[in-house]
Amino acid sequence: MRGALLLGLALSAGVVHAQEGPASPIRKRTAYEDLQLFSQVLNQIRINHPDSVDTHELFMAAVAGMVRAADPHSYVLPATRLVPEKEAAMRAGKLYPVPITFTFYGGSPVVASVAPSSNAAKLDILPGDELVAVDSQPVQAESAEELDMSLAGAKGSTVRLSLRRQRLDGSLVTVERTVERERVEETTAVPAAFMVDREAGYIRLTTFGTEKAAEDLHTALARLEGRGMKRLVLDLRDNGGGSVPEAAKAAGEFLPKGAIVYTARYRNKAEGDKDTVRVGRSFWSHEKRYPLVVMINSGTASAAELVAGALQDHDRAVIVGHASFGKALLMRGFPLSDGSVMWLVVGHVATPCGRVIQRQYHGITRRDYFRLARAQRDTAGRPSCKTQSGRTVYGGGGIYPDVVLPEPDPAPLWLARLREDDLPLKWIGGYVSAEGASFPTLDSLAARPTLPAAALERFRAFAAAQGVVIPPEEDERLQRVLVRSVALAKWGEEGFYRIAALLDPAVEAAAKQFERAATILSTAKEPE
Repeated sequence: MRGALLLGLALSAGVVHAQEGPASPIRKRTAYEDLQLFSQVLNQIRINHPDSVDTHELFMAAVAGMVRAADPHSYVLPATRLVPEKEAAMRAGKLYPVPITFTFYGGSPVVASVAPSSNAAKLDILPGDELVAVDSQPVQAESAEELDMSLAGAKGSTVRLSLRRQRLDGSLVTVERTVERERVEETTAVPAAFMVDREAGYIRLTTFGTEKAAEDLHTALARLEGRGMKRLVLDLRDNGGGSVPEAAKAAGEFLPKGAIVYTARYRNKAEGDKDTVRVGRSFWSHEKRYPLVVMINSGTASAAELVAGALQDHDRAVIVGHASFGKALLMRGFPLSDGSVMWLVVGHVATPCGRVIQRQYHGITRRDYFRLARAQRDTAGRPSCKTQSGRTVYGGGGIYPDVVLPEPDPAPLWLARLREDDLPLKWIGGYVSAEGASFPTLDSLAARPTLPAAALERFRAFAAAQGVVIPPEEDERLQRVLVRSVALAKWGEEGFYRIAALLDPAVEAAAKQFERAATILSTAKEPE
């Protein structure tokens, strides 16, 4: 023990002595020198380490670390954890995924978003929830794609997810959710499209992850236009993106033929890669020309950000809400010689006027990169450019809205408890069975989206029996929760999103921007 201590001191002294020598000029090392350094370290481990170490495992650990150091999104899927048969089945469409997008934050999988059109969206799974176990087993995956593959299975089968959540008071709780495997592309991308008044329409577009997202939008627009729509709120909040071509088609509903939707910037342009994507025409002949307000938030990501950015740059819409997520990278898979696959960022995407949507990831830690994803930031230090009419718009961390809405109040502890225990879902079935005749149509509920006082008292008693006391002054918030639950139980997603929009002060605030949208539209120029 004493010898080991003396040896440690001697080595430390040697290091100090070496540092006391004359300072050597700093120069950038060559790749050859670094390869020599890598070989030196590998050989020292092989010769001197007391354990029997698999050199391939060491090498793959170095490869994975090198790829992770390049940016927060590139990763390696090792052959040792890749099941070829399952991967082939997944890519062939024979397996169904869990409709949840995870990102790795500090080495742990964290919920980034839940597909709004999925059954999982009804289970109170929140962004920021950390996945700690799958079917009571620890999570083994080290990347989002590997996790997606490990969670995939037969259509309609379920998997039990254990999620750790931090409450408003700082306490931690683990919630258990049984999630059905399903594909969002088998559902509509537009669960709600209705008239707010005689002239204003509202459309919720939840994803570009289906092959018919643009067609769903086109159909909804035609239906509302047939009802006299002359202005529109397009809600892209929590739209996590999906197919870029579908997003480009959706933007083309409101932009003239030839208008730039986005520009791709590659380090090495491969044959066939497009630098600039412009609006074409398929099943419509010309763009819509009525005032447009687009809603975004921190859950608006990827392809959805491209749509918002293009409409803002071309002076086609007023963007309302909060800064979007800030992820616009082009990735490509490269097979490695041992059967592993490296997914590498190969390019960035910019809006028509040149804004880079991607958040900066150099100079900050990987943990801070993901931790700050949803932080509200002002325009200071953001890259900017001019729209066609000369307005200044900002990027460098998502699309920055023209009108920033106040941050919503965090859910109080009692509401967090209701959601964690699924109490509204457990109660609402019995209530609708007994009182459903009181709500004959969705239109009638939308005209007066409230429940009688007796219903609130019955739910309070039910919640109290489960150990959750709802403060008496919280009737308004409780009304919103229960009315949305009634709409979901009776009319599914269409009912839920319609009632949620009608009760949402953010939608009301967005509708007040139509005059500004009309003014901006009048300044829009034809594409060059």
